Amino acid sequence: MRSLDLPALRFSLELLALSVASALLTVSLASALFPPTEEFHLSNPYWNGLEEFSRIAGAKALEATVDGVVPEKSVIFIVGPSINCSQTYVEALKTFVFDGGTLVLMDESGVANVLLSSFGLDVYVDGHAMLDAVFYHRSWKMPKIINVVNSSLTADVEEIALNIPSILRINDSSVKVLASSSSFSFLDLNGDFEHEDGEPFGPFPVLAEAAYGRGRIIVFSDSSLFLNSFIGLGGNRKLLENLVSGKAAFIDVSVWSTSLPLSYRKAVLRVYNVFSAPEFKSGLALLTVTVIYTLIYRRKPSQGIDEVEELLKRHPDWDKRLLEALREAREKVG
Repeated sequence: MRSLDLPALRFSLELLALSVASALLTVSLASALFPPTEEFHLSNPYWNGLEEFSRIAGAKALEATVDGVVPEKSVIFIVGPSINCSQTYVEALKTFVFDGGTLVLMDESGVANVLLSSFGLDVYVDGHAMLDAVFYHRSWKMPKIINVVNSSLTADVEEIALNIPSILRINDSSVKVLASSSSFSFLDLNGDFEHEDGEPFGPFPVLAEAAYGRGRIIVFSDSSLFLNSFIGLGGNRKLLENLVSGKAAFIDVSVWSTSLPLSYRKAVLRVYNVFSAPEFKSGLALLTVTVIYTLIYRRKPSQGIDEVEELLKRHPDWDKRLLEALREAREKVG
């Protein structure tokens, strides 16, 4: 029976462990160093990110909290939500707006309808796509909104560029419509991006404002206005500047489903932040010195014994006592 080659097995295991560690390190570095690609991410520089929005508005991320946010000096954006807000957070948002804050809801899917109803507003996002065969950017899916009501929010904004938006259904006289699609627009009920019999024509509301306490709620039936690829179209950039208008801007990042790559990236960055702390660096330096000293201290005696035994294996006729005496003399000199 062939004997097991323990040194070779140990080397293979060490090589495997090193390969796994190297792969994890490479993935971690890539996650931390390369920009994120998730839609609406504040650091995403690509077409579907909000890096430009973040730069213009100076937006900071919130996670289901309004702690530290001064209502009358702040604007909170909820953009493209895919997760409903908790009841506790809804109550916090209601207090924020009631005390003078501005809440901006941007949604074409209808997820924001639960939040709208919590404010007692008879307004909701239809959920079907609205297209325009005459007034558009690049394609029917990108309607150009030219029916803009003059207000502080829409000052110097002549048109708004949208991307596969929906429409607002408004049954509340206290809600003010600020922008509507053209009479050539239509609601795509069957999702084929073509007009069919029975699909209604516009105009349709796409931007509205409602007062709530001392604050206000602004609703868009599209979440794409301020993406990197759209913020430069029409009057979108000016619209954002009017929305913020010197106030602190926040965007709630808790309303999006978190992808696995983004979760991993967050974990890597948290670890990096811990390792970057001055206290950790000092402790790590002390630990490193201690470990090195301990290893050297423990290794010295064993190195001498190993050396003598190794020499005796090669030269069995040599005198062990003489070798040990030579070793001790060398250590005293060294």
